[in-house]
Amino acid sequence: MRHALLILITVSLLVSFAAPVAAGNPIIRDRFTADPAALVHDGKVYLYVGHDEAEVDGNFYVMNQWLIYSSSDMIHWELEGQLPRAEFDWARDPSAWAAQTIERDGKFYWYVTVLNRDPVPERAGNAIGVAVSDHPTQGFRDAIGGPLVRSDMAERPPNMGGGGWHVLDPTVFLDDDGQAYLYWGNTYLFYAKLKDNMIELDGDIHRIEIEDMPGTFTEAPWLHQHNGTYYLTFAMNFPEQIAYATSDSPEGPWTYGGLLMDVMPGTGTNHQAIIEFDGQWYFIHHSAALPTGGDYRRSVHIEKFEHNPDGSIDTLTPTSSGLAFNPYRIQAYSNRDAYIRHENYRPLLGDLDPGNYDVKWHVVAGLLDGDEDLISFQAENFTGYYLAHTSTGTVALRKNDGSYDFQRRATFRKRDGLADSEWASFQTTDELEERYLLHRPNGTVFVGPLTEADHERATFRLREVRE
Repeated sequence: MRHALLILITVSLLVSFAAPVAAGNPIIRDRFTADPAALVHDGKVYLYVGHDEAEVDGNFYVMNQWLIYSSSDMIHWELEGQLPRAEFDWARDPSAWAAQTIERDGKFYWYVTVLNRDPVPERAGNAIGVAVSDHPTQGFRDAIGGPLVRSDMAERPPNMGGGGWHVLDPTVFLDDDGQAYLYWGNTYLFYAKLKDNMIELDGDIHRIEIEDMPGTFTEAPWLHQHNGTYYLTFAMNFPEQIAYATSDSPEGPWTYGGLLMDVMPGTGTNHQAIIEFDGQWYFIHHSAALPTGGDYRRSVHIEKFEHNPDGSIDTLTPTSSGLAFNPYRIQAYSNRDAYIRHENYRPLLGDLDPGNYDVKWHVVAGLLDGDEDLISFQAENFTGYYLAHTSTGTVALRKNDGSYDFQRRATFRKRDGLADSEWASFQTTDELEERYLLHRPNGTVFVGPLTEADHERATFRLREVRE
């Protein structure tokens, strides 16, 4: 009986450990993930991502495999499978770059970017391969034993010299009439039709120009359709912004529509996927928000996404709360019309502008430990950046580097309000000195020791923003 009980406890712990947990952004926190693509199938969403494995001080991408996550609600994500780059034995390590999976007639086709091992120099750049399976998360095998598209098959931009990275970031779109299209590119944007077998090109490769674009195409094309309009989203300029263009056909011509997302802090790249699930549209992309994140250590985010009645799309603000939580505003007791906001990475007290994300905060459990009285304040529109104090009392938005020192400086103990017990005051976790978050009459926010006269300026209220 004792052994049976021990086994039961062990199994329970394993199940508990494996269970997906709701999170804000980034949605995956135990690995670095990038270049998301998503597929809706049989009531679930399957998320296909690259796995960034570069060291903290790495200076290029180290990506040896793709990972597959699934969700039934877009909030709880579970790791279900992986595809190693080694499945494509004609490719070179470590080059498991951007990819997308699509279903057709009960089979799943996974189009990937890899480096081609071909000894012919003109062919040895990036290439697009394709794997196929009868299941969305397992059993994928190289479908053709070589590249579907090689770097010598598409016009090479002159700025690349002898390089061949213009053949990357494949995206596949299946139109209502059954015709499938493969798009890809860097600097130049290309498309070709696919045959019904999904593993052969059907006709010529075409280069696309986007009309009226106030910048240059970079990479990361993605197609979707809404109310008869075709949308092409892509990364523009560098550091990369995400923009969109529209057309009446997946073959173009394409007219620039506007900016979807501005440059992400900490990384020069971004890469998006757009899907509809249970009547709601979603925008999936990556950032550098996790501790030690950067250009080669990225993390996937999800935001809700809408089309305007006229077909246009508004610029999106990436958020820390994501889909799982609501943000908060931090209201001052001494001036009920004033809230803590941030400007140029410095917090200050200011008037409320309901549409301004700078006044919203993702309130999380204290970074220092799991004590229920400890909390941290993450900027809603700068994921990974927290209110953190210094030994001199200065408070600023700083990127979480994962260190104990940062966690201590970004963690506050929530107390009953010093001026009103129904409000709250936020004490630092300093062991030798009792300091609180407070503001000066000029609106500056800092931490410091208190006199009784400071109690009102050290009292705040967290007000949840229902969005």
